[in-house]
Amino acid sequence: MNKNWIVILLVAGLLSCKKESQGPVLPAASGLPVMVTIDQNQPGNVIPANFQGLSYETGLLIESPEILNANNTVLVQLIKNVGPGVLRIGGNSSDNISWTGRERNPANSKDELTTTEIDRLSAFSRIIEWPVLFGLNLGNNNAAAAADEARYAHKSLQDNLFAFALGNEPDVYHAYPFRTPAYSVDNYQGEWEIYKSAIHLAVPQATFAGPGTAYNTDWISAFAKKLSNHIKLIDAHYYAAGPASDPAINYHTILKPSWKLDNTLQVIRNESATYHLPFRITESNSIYGGGKVGTSDVFASALWALDLMWAIAGSNGQGINFHGGNGAIYSPIAIEHGVITARPVYYAMLAFNYGSTGGAMLPVRIDQSQYNCSAHACANADHTTSITLINKDESASFAFNIQLTKTASNIKIVRLTAPNITSKTGTTFAGRMVNADGTFKPGGGDQYAVNKKSFVINVPAGSATVVTVQ
Repeated sequence: MNKNWIVILLVAGLLSCKKESQGPVLPAASGLPVMVTIDQNQPGNVIPANFQGLSYETGLLIESPEILNANNTVLVQLIKNVGPGVLRIGGNSSDNISWTGRERNPANSKDELTTTEIDRLSAFSRIIEWPVLFGLNLGNNNAAAAADEARYAHKSLQDNLFAFALGNEPDVYHAYPFRTPAYSVDNYQGEWEIYKSAIHLAVPQATFAGPGTAYNTDWISAFAKKLSNHIKLIDAHYYAAGPASDPAINYHTILKPSWKLDNTLQVIRNESATYHLPFRITESNSIYGGGKVGTSDVFASALWALDLMWAIAGSNGQGINFHGGNGAIYSPIAIEHGVITARPVYYAMLAFNYGSTGGAMLPVRIDQSQYNCSAHACANADHTTSITLINKDESASFAFNIQLTKTASNIKIVRLTAPNITSKTGTTFAGRMVNADGTFKPGGGDQYAVNKKSFVINVPAGSATVVTVQ
């Protein structure tokens, strides 16, 4: 064959291979332009593998024994879908339930916790492989009973005991019959130390979290200053708004920027750094008081929850526990008439797990900060970069112009979507819905070759996108 023809064929083959490697072309920019700059050379704190978590009332163990049950295969699978985590047991009911120290019998009431419930919880925690943050009753001010309960919980849970929490939201004890209106953080700290001493006599290796406040950040600072040497974790609670009975609250409320969140995270982050202790938001959701229909159970709550998780991670938080349970409107996993379904917040948990776990936070700057959107990024152990883009605007689409410090060869795009921002059903992540048996497998997403340091990702109104950069 003529040598010239050989050269021509080789060149044509190379060009053909190059064309094939380019793959589909990214869609043209569509929407309001948003500039996002990501510094891939400055990885920060690593997001813990067990960042995700759920929180349930102690009363649920008694009233609905079939829920947190090792035989509840659908719930077990749903929890496993979001990866490792921490299961928190506590809530308001934990300060209203007394400890019997015996197996349940017909004479026991719903306000009594027995060894039967703790053993069932222990079996559940082992099958989901989540350790338990276990709340003890401080409301009744009975340190001896709490110590005996702690002894049995430690015996049953063993290595699956994460820590003990003493009391639930003590900063609002004054609003309940537990204490007088003059009840202060000093009073709480004194009771806390009595409890801790009694529990250590029963369980010398016991560890603690605190103070588990509802909203008073001054209590967090005072507690950390006095008792930082006696805890393994600073914890607090956070709700976007409430109560659920407030007629002024709607889904717009949770989509707005929150000074309350900024203040809470700033205080707890500062105390965490000062005393070299990790922190976790151990009870959280959208609207306190069980959630609000049309706000806590619609797709807007998924966008809110996804952004909240990233805000906590960006503040070097160790995780979050979304509160829920039987009948709660805001529950990530709804259980109604025996049927278990994944609500929008659960899909946000799937999206966060997909785009974050084990990654190191990266500095992100958004130039158009006036828009109701956010961007978050992390560097992964496999040398990829994950970028989460959240559009909380109800009507405007955004074209995120991503500026990287390293050349991206290929990207993969998956989306968190629903028919609209007020949809209660139809939520999908990565093109998939959760199956009736609790299983979930994300779709492959859309893949593109980019071969440069910048590209544009369109994110429609009321949706979120996770981009994996190679």
